[in-house]
Amino acid sequence: MKTRMIFFSLIMICLPLQSYSQDEAAKKTVEEVKAYGPMDLWGVGLKAGLNGVGLEIVKGFGDRLNLRLGYTTLTIPYSLEPGIQGYDLKADANIRLGGSSFLADYYLVKNGIHITAGILQNNTRISFALSSLSDMPFGDLMIPTADVGTLDAELTLGMPVSPYLGLGFGNTLSRKHRLSFNFELGALYHGGAKLALDGVGVVGPLGSEYNETTITDAIKQYSWLPALNFQLTYRIL
Repeated sequence: MKTRMIFFSLIMICLPLQSYSQDEAAKKTVEEVKAYGPMDLWGVGLKAGLNGVGLEIVKGFGDRLNLRLGYTTLTIPYSLEPGIQGYDLKADANIRLGGSSFLADYYLVKNGIHITAGILQNNTRISFALSSLSDMPFGDLMIPTADVGTLDAELTLGMPVSPYLGLGFGNTLSRKHRLSFNFELGALYHGGAKLALDGVGVVGPLGSEYNETTITDAIKQYSWLPALNFQLTYRIL
């Protein structure tokens, strides 16, 4: 009789514990598979990198997918006045970077490593102007500065919209924290650069179509551009 009472008592004690354990497991499972609605997981990101500085709107889907729509821009002016054996030149360069982007991040490791793919509308453009600041020696003659002329060059990318592939470390939109940081390395395919030349005056023949074609053919093999970006995102929803 005592043995039966002890056995019955153990069963009564274990049943609530088992029920509690099952409830906790069920609760944990629900949390792990939490569903996010269309108004959840929205963020605004500030990014900076080789393609300029700009903003992104980030939307998260589930635990492993983020979509990003952004725009970056950066203009870098540069001037140089080199001297060649007493002959003074002026070189003015203007580098314009940036463009729109639509990217998707898939996380191989939650809140860690992700693969990014998408498209970039690339506005990269490099312009260059070469002019004379002094008379140009030509044998025993001196060509007046006004007659030397100018040579203008402009380098553009072959494709206005480029595919992009990258590998990121961090998170472009955290599920647990308001702020998240992401570092990304990648490359975009632009189809080869194109060079346009235009010259006037004595140096005008340097801007010939032959020179354009020769230089363009020499650089067309460099059809990939590296990309490096740092991003800080604030989750607003």
